[in-house]
Amino acid sequence: TETTSVPALKCSNQVMFKYPKYSLFFSYKLSLANSYFFNRRVYSTDSDSRASNSKSNSNSKNDQLIPAVVYEDAFAMQKVILKDNKGRTGIYMLTNKLTGNIYVGQSVDLRKRFLNYFNLSYITRRNELVICRALIKYGYSNFSISILEYCDKSDLDTREQYYLDTLNPEYNVQKIAGGSSKGLIRSQETKDKISKALKGVYTGNKAYWFGRTMSEETKKLMSSNRSGELNPLFGKFHSEETKELIRQKSLGRKFSEETKLLKSTKLGNPVNIYEKCSSDGFKLIGSFVSARRAGLFLGISKSTIIRYMNSGAVFKDRYKFSAAS
Repeated sequence: TETTSVPALKCSNQVMFKYPKYSLFFSYKLSLANSYFFNRRVYSTDSDSRASNSKSNSNSKNDQLIPAVVYEDAFAMQKVILKDNKGRTGIYMLTNKLTGNIYVGQSVDLRKRFLNYFNLSYITRRNELVICRALIKYGYSNFSISILEYCDKSDLDTREQYYLDTLNPEYNVQKIAGGSSKGLIRSQETKDKISKALKGVYTGNKAYWFGRTMSEETKKLMSSNRSGELNPLFGKFHSEETKELIRQKSLGRKFSEETKLLKSTKLGNPVNIYEKCSSDGFKLIGSFVSARRAGLFLGISKSTIIRYMNSGAVFKDRYKFSAAS
């Protein structure tokens, strides 16, 4: 089978695998006439019915671009994908195995980029991107991930543009290297119109998750896919400067009484207050969702409430406190 390597490569760490005919490994046909075919374990030829019905130029049907690495199942191979590409720079491709449509992108840290793709919350928020909508619609298992090549950071734009021009990927709207909006300059008037047009569009019953619920199995699966090294915050810590910035932003933040009550209910320590009576001993006079609210009732601090509640002592020979169930 005739193969064509990427021309004029200046990139480092390039790994090219060329598989023999009828190999048990993966084979991908990347037509150089702006089309793409997905073939697993079978090479396409001029007589292939799929190739004959394609939009490619017949003179280039036997040309093949061989990716550096191919991960056939994006969902099943998440951990391997993230491990292999930690800190690596290069050009990648997402392939819809059902439709043959592709997306080409670049990243200075491929692992971080793939972490975003594997984050359902992220792709849901970025559903203005065609590739994100496709991932949600078809599911990760119906996509393969290919590393077209590993290269230096300085070569990313050049190499990505080469693949955008060569493959004409369907999921890339703006086929300009460096990002879908790079080189696209919008006036402030246009930005305001876009902002106004999109306000309220994806709310209520038009929101993606409206009326949908997740099974416990799905929740556990999502949790496991975001734990340990799969968590984007794994091994990261806030600097003192960042902590102070967060603190400053929190100062002066006001919550409604409803929100305060909800926070107290979820995070507080429920407290019962008993008052000493001459005839009946101690009588329950109130139950509160938190020690803070119990303290407000008596005009004392929550720490005093907690201290007397833990010790069992009587406060000012009048009040006793206990944890409410």
